[in-house]
Amino acid sequence: MKNKKMIYLLIVCVAGVWGIIFSKIYSGLNTEEDFPVLTGKNKKVDYFNLTDHISDTFDRATPYRDPFSVEEAIPEEKVSQEIRAYSGIVPAMPVSIKPAVNWSLIKYSGYINNPMSKQKVAIMYINGKEAMLSEGQSAEGLKLIRFAGDSVKVSYQQATKYILIK
Repeated sequence: MKNKKMIYLLIVCVAGVWGIIFSKIYSGLNTEEDFPVLTGKNKKVDYFNLTDHISDTFDRATPYRDPFSVEEAIPEEKVSQEIRAYSGIVPAMPVSIKPAVNWSLIKYSGYINNPMSKQKVAIMYINGKEAMLSEGQSAEGLKLIRFAGDSVKVSYQQATKYILIK
């Protein structure tokens, strides 16, 4: 019985909501409102009458000539200005350019894991020569800094780089 009472109550609510909706629509259609009649004409003002293009004094300050102008472009003389040096400004030291390192000469072939000492030994080719290095060791100017999975971090000629296994 409880469900039937709830269903009847919901049916009454739905019917009431639809009744309100239909009454709003019906009252909106039947009302005749008197709108005021506009008298007089709206005069459309021309755009060119609003702005006075003849007395416009805008001047372009561009370094190139006007492509639509019929007149010849007159080159302006550059006025040199005297530049005074400020004694408080110190010129910056020139940055020394580092020589480029040829990384193609260095190849990482893999590593060997020693189970006794639990130390990894990398197999590196430097200028075509094989070298076996562990972390911190150097050979022919190449220092092995650390292992990183499939690559090693090396330092060569004051430059550091990760080299992938090949």
